[in-house]
Amino acid sequence: MNPRFRFAYFALSVFPVSAGDDVIPSAKGGLDSLPSEEYSSKGVIDLEMPTPQSKTRSSAKGGLDSKGGLALPSEGYSAKGVIDLAMPTSQSRTRWNLGWGMSWRKIGSVGFKTGATNLIAPSVFGANSFTPPPGIGPETGLSDRFYDNGQYVRQEARTPATRRTTDYKYNEHVPGEPLFLSASGGERRVITAASASAPTGWREGDEWEISPYLSLSRLTDLGKGWSLGPSFHFSFTNLDGREGGLNTLNASERRDIFDVRATDRFDTTGLILPRAPYTGSPGALAPLLPVEPTSPRTFEDTLRSTNLAVFSDSVQESLEVNLFGISLGANAVYQSESRFFAGIGTGVVLNIADWDAKRSDRLIQVTNGGAPIEIASAGFRNSGTDLLFGFYLQGSLGYQISDSWSVEANARYDWNESLNDSVGESDFDANLTGFSLGAGVNYSF
Repeated sequence: MNPRFRFAYFALSVFPVSAGDDVIPSAKGGLDSLPSEEYSSKGVIDLEMPTPQSKTRSSAKGGLDSKGGLALPSEGYSAKGVIDLAMPTSQSRTRWNLGWGMSWRKIGSVGFKTGATNLIAPSVFGANSFTPPPGIGPETGLSDRFYDNGQYVRQEARTPATRRTTDYKYNEHVPGEPLFLSASGGERRVITAASASAPTGWREGDEWEISPYLSLSRLTDLGKGWSLGPSFHFSFTNLDGREGGLNTLNASERRDIFDVRATDRFDTTGLILPRAPYTGSPGALAPLLPVEPTSPRTFEDTLRSTNLAVFSDSVQESLEVNLFGISLGANAVYQSESRFFAGIGTGVVLNIADWDAKRSDRLIQVTNGGAPIEIASAGFRNSGTDLLFGFYLQGSLGYQISDSWSVEANARYDWNESLNDSVGESDFDANLTGFSLGAGVNYSF
């Protein structure tokens, strides 16, 4: 065969294999069409590899069969030579995030309405009293009466019938006036007590408290950097408040001691008494003086001493709360192409408040400005566990260190019910609403 003809014949036979389906088939039919049985139902191409026993060589015409096409023998290939091309799936990526860290919560405004104490100031100095001068006798009636400087008016034999006597003595007398005789040595004690009580109260402002926390969230990738899912948050916060030296009672008791001088007046109408000084005797020839003085007897008080006792209470109150917060909500997180991410979350909070409240009352006495002395005390205690509800809003910023680890800073605000109860004579409340700042680390799996 002519060499030019043979080269053209070979090119027309091979060209369809290298050029694709759009080439012009050779005059001899080109490549034989592949049967549909050679394709699996999964869309994979089964290419059978030649077995070692196959020793058949290509035709001398460059791999052409007797008809001029490319020979693809159906025998002599192992079933292990199959190449499976799996079709891609479209499933969303979900991950769990476990976090732990520390928050600083501005929380715990504690307030007490302090009721007045039940302690009562005792009587220290007793009751009012009066002791007349000794020997002066009763103010009315027949009696022997003795006065200062040896003066006296005594009964005699004629007294029961006449109610008069000549047995009297006086050192001074103004003629024409009644006879005045005085006696000293009496005592009067006057007790004055005063008491006032009123409730009081106090409030301690919010303080920054340390609050460790744990968090768990399940985030599903929504595409374009966004992920969303439920979240769980647990925290513990200890808060307390205390105040001492509260005063609800002020009382005092004063005792004034007076020296008493009593003066009796004897009627001298129609009598001309002897010139003073005069000393009479029973049955003497002298004016008959009435034995019973004219009422009323007069007294002159001279302050001798004063004693003062001051009473006040001192109340101390305290409240300690262990607050366990359980939050259930949802988080939305956006992560850019860089490693930084931001999130926002909200949900409800169940607060378990385990609290212990105390009140102690002390009654203090100070006498005449001396050292304070505790004379009475009382103590009260109340505790319990309350369930309080609320909700929260939280924002966060973070940095992805690796596929599994990241660090995060967050800010959160909790709106919670307040804790209210009482201890002793006091009512108290604790405001559990507050703002917190936190930092922690997250592990993704």
